[in-house]
Amino acid sequence: MSRLPQLPDEWIDRTKLVRFRFEGRDYTGLAGDAVSSALWAAGVRTLGRSFKYHRPRGILSMANHDVNVLLQDGQRLNVRGDVVPVREGMDLSAVNTWGGVTADRVRFLDRLAPFLPVGFYYKAFYSKRWFPLWERMFRAITGLGRIDLGTPHLRTPKRYEFCDVAVIGAGPSGLSAALAAAEAGARVVIVDENAKAGGSGLYQLGGHVAQRDAALQLRERVAAHPQIRLFTGTLAAAWYADQWIPLVDGERMTKLRARATVMASGAFEQPAVFRNNDLPGVMLGSAMQRLIHRYAVQPARRAVVLAANADAYRVALDLLDAGVQVMAVADLRDQPMACDAMDAVRARGVECLAGYAIYEAHAGERGELAAVTLCRVRDGIAETTGSRRVDCDGVAMSTGWAPAANLLYQAGTKMRFDERLQQFVPDVLPEGVFACGRVNGVFGFEARLADGARAGTAAAGFALSRELPAVAVPSENCQPTHPWPVVAHPSAKNFVDFDEDLQVKDFENAVQEGYDNIELLKRFTTVGMGPSQGKHSNMTALRLLARLTGKSPQQVGTTTARPFFHPVPMSHLAGRGFHPQRRSPLHGRHAALGAVFMPAGAWERPEYYAVPGKSRIDCIHDEVRRVRTKVAMI
Repeated sequence: MSRLPQLPDEWIDRTKLVRFRFEGRDYTGLAGDAVSSALWAAGVRTLGRSFKYHRPRGILSMANHDVNVLLQDGQRLNVRGDVVPVREGMDLSAVNTWGGVTADRVRFLDRLAPFLPVGFYYKAFYSKRWFPLWERMFRAITGLGRIDLGTPHLRTPKRYEFCDVAVIGAGPSGLSAALAAAEAGARVVIVDENAKAGGSGLYQLGGHVAQRDAALQLRERVAAHPQIRLFTGTLAAAWYADQWIPLVDGERMTKLRARATVMASGAFEQPAVFRNNDLPGVMLGSAMQRLIHRYAVQPARRAVVLAANADAYRVALDLLDAGVQVMAVADLRDQPMACDAMDAVRARGVECLAGYAIYEAHAGERGELAAVTLCRVRDGIAETTGSRRVDCDGVAMSTGWAPAANLLYQAGTKMRFDERLQQFVPDVLPEGVFACGRVNGVFGFEARLADGARAGTAAAGFALSRELPAVAVPSENCQPTHPWPVVAHPSAKNFVDFDEDLQVKDFENAVQEGYDNIELLKRFTTVGMGPSQGKHSNMTALRLLARLTGKSPQQVGTTTARPFFHPVPMSHLAGRGFHPQRRSPLHGRHAALGAVFMPAGAWERPEYYAVPGKSRIDCIHDEVRRVRTKVAMI
C-alpha cells in the first residue's frame, strides 16, 4: 500500500516521523497515525492471529469495533491497533501467537476446526485425572498477552463535571444536538471517543463536497460556542441512574452528572458472512474510508465492493478517488434502490452486478486476500453456475448497520425492530434520555442534522424545565441494511464473530442442541463475549437464531447490555489509597497512659501499654495477668 497525496481533513502530520517496532522489525509512521494505519501504509497486511484457530487477520473496522489487531507494547497490554496512536519507541507484538504473526506455530489448529466445534470443551477434557493438564494447555494457547507482574501500579486522578445536557457522540447528529441545546440556553458537554469531532460527516463522503463543508462548519460553530465543552478522545463508558456517566480518556475518569442525555452514538457497520471473510484485505467499507480520509492510506490496489445500500457506492467512489481500481460492485439486492452515487460509479466504468454476492474469498501464498468468487445469490443461497473469479487484494463490505445502542439499553430504553430499516430503534425512552441520528434509525445526512436539532432542543427543554418549539425531521425511504447478508458455503469458514472464531455452523449446532434462546446461545457459543462485546457480531447472530427457530428478530430480542461499553483501565477504577482515621472518646486517656496503638478497621485501638524497660511481649503478659487476677475494663 502507499500514502496518498495530502488530503484536507487527514489526521496525520507529515512533518513528524515516528519510529517503532512491530514483531521485531523497524517501521516508520507519521504523527497522528494509528498503529494499524502506519503498518498498512508500510505494506504489512497480516497484523494479528485469531483467537481459536490462529488464522491470519488484518484490519476489519479501523474503529475499535473488533480486535483483529490486538497488540502488546512491553508492559502495556491490550493495545488496540486501530485507534491507538503510534508513538516513538513502541515495541509492539501481536498477542495470541506462538512464534509471531508470520510463523505462528499453532496455526495448524485451523485444520483441526472440524474436531473443535462450539462447546467442545463442555463434552471432553473434563475427567478429573486429565483436566488439570488440558486446562494448563488451553490457558497457555488462548491467553491474550503476557502479564508482567513487576509492572508498577498506576494512579490516575478523578474529576467531577456537571452540565445540563450531555451529548454522547460528536458526529453530524451529535454536533447538531449540542448546538441546538446550547442555543436554547443549556450548558452542554459533548463527548466523542475519536481524536477529532465530525464523525462520518468527514470520512463517508463519496464525493459529497457539500456534506464535508456542512460538517466542518458545524464543528467550528460547536467549538466556538461558549455554552459547549467538547471532550474528544473520551469514551462514555456507561450510563447509570440519574444521568451519571463515567467519561474515560487516557489519563483519568471524569464522573459526569447531567440533567438530560442525548445519545448520538451512531451505528456499527456489520460484516457480511461468506467463506474466508476474515482474510487480511477483507474489511468494512467504512474502514477503507477511514484509512483514506483520516490517514491518507490507500487501502488496496484492486478492490471488490460488496454492496447492499447506498453507502457501498460512496465507498466505491472514495476508492476510485484514492487511485484504487474497483474491479466490480456486487450488490446483494436484485433491484437496488437508485441513488446518485450508484449512477456516478457506473459513469466511471465500474461493473455493477445486481443480485450477486461474494461466494468465497481466496488466499494467496501468505494467507492474505488474492481473489474472490462472485456468483448470483437468492436469499443467501448461491447459484454457483456461471460464477466468476476476480483477482483483488481488497474487499469492502457495505451491507448494513447495527445501532450503537449499548448506553440506551443501560438506561432502560425499550427497543423495537424496524422491518424497513432492519434495525432495532428506540421505542420508549426513559425520562431525560433522547436519541438521534443512526442510533435512532435516521441515516440521511440532512435528516441526521435535523434529528440532532430535534433531540438537542427537547433535551434542553427537559433540563431547563421549559417548553421549546419542536423541530421537524424529514422522512426517509432508505434501506441501509440487508436482511440476510449471509452466503452459505459447504466448506464453512464463514465467520460471524471474529473475536471468537465463530462460524455459521456453530450456531446451527448450538440451536440443534437446544440453545434456542438468545441468552443461552450467547453463553454456549460465547458470541459477543470477546473483547469487542458483540459490536460486529450480535446482530448477525440474532438473525441466524431467528431464521433457525422461525421467529422474527423482535421475538428473538437482544442480550442484556451491561456496563462497561468498552474496557476501562483498572487504574481508572481504583480509588485513592487512604481511609479515615477514627478515634474513640477515650483515645486521649489511652495515650496519656502510654498506649501503643494498632489499626482495628478504621479505628485506632491500644495494643498494649508501654512500660519503660519492658519489652512489648512482657507488657502484654503483665496486662493479661492483671485481667486474670484483678479487674479490667474493655
